[in-house]
Amino acid sequence: MWTLILLICSIPVSDALWAEEHVTGILGRAITISCHYEAQHNQSHVKYWCQGWSRLCSVRAKTNWPNGRITITDDKTRGMFLVTIKNLQWEDAGWYSCGIETPGHDPMFNVKLHISDEAVSVPGFQYLSQPNVSRSGGSVTVSCESACGSFPIHYTWSEKTPSQDSMISDTNKLDLHCQSFSQQHHQYYCTASNTQGTKSSEIVHVSVNNVREKNCSYRIKMPNIGREYTCDKSSIKSSTTFTTISPTTSPTISPTATGTSAGPKSVRKSCVAWDVIRWVLFTLLVICSVSVTMFTRKH
Repeated sequence: MWTLILLICSIPVSDALWAEEHVTGILGRAITISCHYEAQHNQSHVKYWCQGWSRLCSVRAKTNWPNGRITITDDKTRGMFLVTIKNLQWEDAGWYSCGIETPGHDPMFNVKLHISDEAVSVPGFQYLSQPNVSRSGGSVTVSCESACGSFPIHYTWSEKTPSQDSMISDTNKLDLHCQSFSQQHHQYYCTASNTQGTKSSEIVHVSVNNVREKNCSYRIKMPNIGREYTCDKSSIKSSTTFTTISPTTSPTISPTATGTSAGPKSVRKSCVAWDVIRWVLFTLLVICSVSVTMFTRKH
């Protein structure tokens, strides 16, 4: 009986601290989890991230003690601290707790972290060097990257030809220079792949002037930029944001990977209700335990 009472008391639920109860991160990427608190009373206190769902959990990081892949940033003006976990792995899934160090009973709130394996999105482009140097025949480097999808992601660049496409790079970088051009028009595309699928970019067109002369120059034509992919799903934040060219298909988003918990206000209301229920149960169990003890002594 007393064990049950202690178990109920150990559940870390407090209306002074709240967050989304279920969050989902993508394998290999980073996730940032927002833990909200009452700034009036807890602004100066140390915040921490704890692995486990009870008060016997193991502290993984604090605001004054970052730990490897885990860092905590305290936004005191907004009354919340942000827990960022980089390079998510399958073993990171499980129950955690937001916590605040106080002289008495630490406010804590349980958060369950889920890990999802996602397909890549259509790769987007960016220049790694100034594109205008192509007018004077200088080297230009184009990079491609998928904003969504589980790591590791493998990239290749291929040249499209009438007979057969040929791979020219097994990285996400395409180096363009006059010495690599053998004709007036060239077409290139980038392919991204992981364990969940493969997506190819739109075509990059290159028009070359004076191919075999020393004063070679060329013009790079990127597809029209028209859509932006985001990976904002249940506190997921992509480490790099890329604007992608108008894709014919959208990135695959698994509906089961999306967080379904309510916002901070709804979570806080449910937290208060559970806190009341917990203390009612605690009171009833104490009364029951005392009654059983007195009855046992009389007999």
